This record gives sequence, C-alpha cells and structure tokens, in this order.
Amino acid sequence: MTKTVMLVDDDTHMITFLSAVLQDNGYAVMSASNGSEGLKLLKETLPDLLILDVMMPKKSGFTLFKQIRRDDELKELPVLMLTGVAQSLQEMDEESEDTMARPQDNLREALRKQIQEMRGEGLISPNMFVDKPIEPEAFIDRVAELIGS
Repeated sequence: MTKTVMLVDDDTHMITFLSAVLQDNGYAVMSASNGSEGLKLLKETLPDLLILDVMMPKKSGFTLFKQIRRDDELKELPVLMLTGVAQSLQEMDEESEDTMARPQDNLREALRKQIQEMRGEGLISPNMFVDKPIEPEAFIDRVAELIGS
C-alpha cells in the first residue's frame, strides 16, 4: 500500500521539489500552503506522515504542531519539521561583525523558548527536524525511517 505524505509549506518551490522527490520514491503526496489550510486538510484526510515548515504565515509550524499533539485523532501522527533557521542563523553569524549586537540571537532564544514550552506542556517534540537546503537522498532516508518505503 502506498504511503501518503502531507507537506505544509508556504514556499511553492519547496512543495514542488519535495513532491517530486517523494513521488519519485513511491509516496503519494498532498500539500497545503499554510498551517490553517494544513489543519483543515488533516481533518479531511489523515496521511502517514506530516512534513511541516517551521516558519509560515497564518499559522506557524510550531503552532500547528501543538494543535496536532493536543488532538486525540492526530496526536500519534509522525511529524518531520523543515527548518531553514540553522542555515539562516549561520549566514547571519558570518555576516555579523559585532558579536555583541546580533539580532539573530533573539531568534535562537525564541526557538529555544518554543521547544521548552512544548516540553512544559507535556507535548512530545516532532519526530525529526531537517535543515534546508534539503539533500534529496538524505531526506528520503529520513522519511523512510519514520514511515517505511
């Protein structure tokens, strides 16, 4: 039986790229362009795996993740979160000449706080995080690790 993966990302190019990679490896794909649309689609069709972008308009990946973990019908759904944060932070660090005034440190702290809040609320963290840019073979290995081929 074909496994179904739902992608939720506001970047249409990322949706196209990941859809192609997943379909080329035998997975069925459905997608949503924001967290609100993703939650609605999840209520209609339960996939085998949810892949969430961390930063999206309308409803962030973390916000949608929290809602899923609180929902009895969705709380066991495997979730892989995509983040471009690590690369963005590294680029900002490299560009920053003044290590005393780095606004990206606020972003790091906000992410730490989100994860601590989830743990404090008793929410299980996502099954995996994958950093952008995404290398197709490694990405498929992660998907297969979570739900099989």
